[in-house]
Amino acid sequence: MGLVGGSIDARVDNARVPPLDAAHVLAPFRRPADRPEFEDFVRQGNLHLEVGFGRPHHLCDLAAAKPDAQVLGFEIRRRWVQQASTRATRDGLTNVRAVEGDARPYIERLIPSGGLAAAYVLFPDPWWKKKHHKRRVFQPGFIATLADRLKPGGIVVAKTDVEAYADLIDELFFDSADFTLAGTNYADPVLGTLPRSHREKKCVELGIPVYQFRFVREASP
Repeated sequence: MGLVGGSIDARVDNARVPPLDAAHVLAPFRRPADRPEFEDFVRQGNLHLEVGFGRPHHLCDLAAAKPDAQVLGFEIRRRWVQQASTRATRDGLTNVRAVEGDARPYIERLIPSGGLAAAYVLFPDPWWKKKHHKRRVFQPGFIATLADRLKPGGIVVAKTDVEAYADLIDELFFDSADFTLAGTNYADPVLGTLPRSHREKKCVELGIPVYQFRFVREASP
């Protein structure tokens, strides 16, 4: 699936920097004591998951807006994970957790089938060079994994400011029989009420188009 930095097992075995020790931050692969807490957080239900949250505006605002949800974010850059911890502590958020790392192996191994209510992938790296396209988060295999982990009626929200990447997202989900396109703009009742990420706010401020999608997981026949 183009895991950034190779396999998760190799990264754990060769890691030289210890996992981040901060409130609201879990490292279930690298710190065994965190595994039960991670699994318990997931089991509580109504799980909303953000892939590559960057600056934690959307992640923490989502947790504040949905106190009945468990909000789980993944980010490979340590400074944003630390900021998520700082923000969650400042705002007294108890329903948010952050993991430093590529989301995909955690979703594949630790999120049960049907255990996810919503997934958010906001402004992912388009990996412009053709030789790097395999690193893009949106791949057929990832979409199939999301389809399995989402409960029927669960949603995927995807946003980008790159038109070519928007076309790719649209095409990949169109080719999947597991999803229906439900909304593409702020008039949508979900897209119009979600918190905005730092990147999205900047795009709106500068007049840069934001291509957005809400896909709904269809019930199995």
